[in-house]
Amino acid sequence: MPRLMRSVLALLALGTVWGLTPAMAKLAMAEGMRPMGVAAWAAGISAAVLLGVAAMRGEWPRWRRANLLHYGAGGLVGLALANLTGFTGLTRAPAGLFALLVPLSALFSVVFFALAGLERLTRRRALGTAVGVAGVALAMAPGAALPDPAVLPWAALMLLTPVCYAAANLLSVRLSVPGTTALQGAAGTVAGATVAVVAIALPLDHLGTPPAPWVAALLVAQGVLTAAAYLIYFRLLSTRGGVFTSQVAYLITLAGLTWGWLLFAEVPGPLTVPAAGLIFAGVLLVTAERDARGSGTARAQPAAGGRVAGAGRQDERNEA
Repeated sequence: MPRLMRSVLALLALGTVWGLTPAMAKLAMAEGMRPMGVAAWAAGISAAVLLGVAAMRGEWPRWRRANLLHYGAGGLVGLALANLTGFTGLTRAPAGLFALLVPLSALFSVVFFALAGLERLTRRRALGTAVGVAGVALAMAPGAALPDPAVLPWAALMLLTPVCYAAANLLSVRLSVPGTTALQGAAGTVAGATVAVVAIALPLDHLGTPPAPWVAALLVAQGVLTAAAYLIYFRLLSTRGGVFTSQVAYLITLAGLTWGWLLFAEVPGPLTVPAAGLIFAGVLLVTAERDARGSGTARAQPAAGGRVAGAGRQDERNEA
């Protein structure tokens, strides 16, 4: 029981951190920081922390061509492009809505893996995808998590973030290098993501220094928390497995809605509850069948530069 309690507390901490990071980015952007500038700070600090931990544990990432392709693809799609769409949308849309969209990465992953011929799109999964999409439509309706219809284009842009997470899932599985540990994959991918983010931020003129000391402290905290979340995530994968760890998707949404209320006084409308219920039901329909069959793909992706897509799957292969 003490071990289970520690795992539950770790899962709660993980959901709380991943639900908080979009709100932290929104706070920094409200002070004048640009979306990819925030992402560059967070990715760079996270990469420094993870590479330091990897060096201390003797798990320094491998830098061969296959590894670089793996790190680069995952970092570009799963963090750089995901943050470009997510953070840009957050400049206008509520942080709570962003949290509602995070679990959709599992639904989109089902479609992508089916199109790639890696998994079969069963009736149950198709139904779960349809139910989840209906939940998103309801979340963006008046009276839900989107208070102003004028913000709808920005909300639609944020919808591309879980699409990026799902695409990164597929790329990570396709490009995974046998023998790579979870920590090596995480550190290498975040390092690759930092390069990708900076490459995107430069032509957009998004790089810049924090306008105030407290904003700098906020960005450092965001980077450190993101790195810590990676380590908690991989620890849970190795000790509790993918079924238990995947439940963090629901905690991210609940935490994100709570942080949006606490930090930005966002009060979701009454339709938010049924919208969240439909999204959760869709994710449950999609993932329950997968978990029953033992597949580890298409797990939830965190917001705001969260985990390395597909690394948990590689970790489970190594354990086996």
